[in-house]
Amino acid sequence: MNKFLPFVFPLAATIIVLLLAFRWYSARTQRESGPMTEGVQIENLSESELKNVLRGVGDVKSVTMTSEAAEATGNIRYEVVDGKVRLSVTANLPDLQAGQYQVWFKEANKEKPQPVFVLVAGKAGLIGSAAIAEDSLPLEVMVSQELKPDGEMEQVLLKGIINQAEK
Repeated sequence: MNKFLPFVFPLAATIIVLLLAFRWYSARTQRESGPMTEGVQIENLSESELKNVLRGVGDVKSVTMTSEAAEATGNIRYEVVDGKVRLSVTANLPDLQAGQYQVWFKEANKEKPQPVFVLVAGKAGLIGSAAIAEDSLPLEVMVSQELKPDGEMEQVLLKGIINQAEK
């Protein structure tokens, strides 16, 4: 028995590392199969791309979002580059005591909108950005107030549509 005792701790440590690696891998693949997985890839913009979209460099278009609530205003700035629509959503919304503001995309041929990103506080109010394939246009962009992260849209505050004709 004493000759196997030095192998117990390294074996236990190896098993724990393998279990943690499996949990990490399964969580990562589950997250990547989230919003609009049917051939659509949503990307976070790099810092330089985000600055260009926000600053209005080049052929950046803007869509004013219609308000479903009295105190909500927002707009979508976007550009079409290399077959991708790079967009940024900025919104002025009341401060939340609980929950968060979630941005949803709904393609024309889809019934259900998909959650894409959460708005975060920035200098221009609440802001978030993403990139999506140009084939997804026309695209309805919605901002909702979410009290619980259950994947279901709760209260829509802002809506805007990016049409193909506006490319």
